[in-house]
Amino acid sequence: MALLRAQMARRDERGASALEWALIAAVVVVAASIIGGVVYRIVSNKSSQLENCANQPAGSSC
Repeated sequence: MALLRAQMARRDERGASALEWALIAAVVVVAASIIGGVVYRIVSNKSSQLENCANQPAGSSC
């Protein structure tokens, strides 16, 4: 009986470990998506500023 309980405990640990890895992976994916969105927004804003400045006559301040 004790051997069966030990085997079941090992299986439960493996399942919990797989669940933990899945949760960690989900958090990493969400964090990467948020960071990617922020970087995209910054690059987009700087790109539009550069385009607006490039369309100004020479010698004007941007």
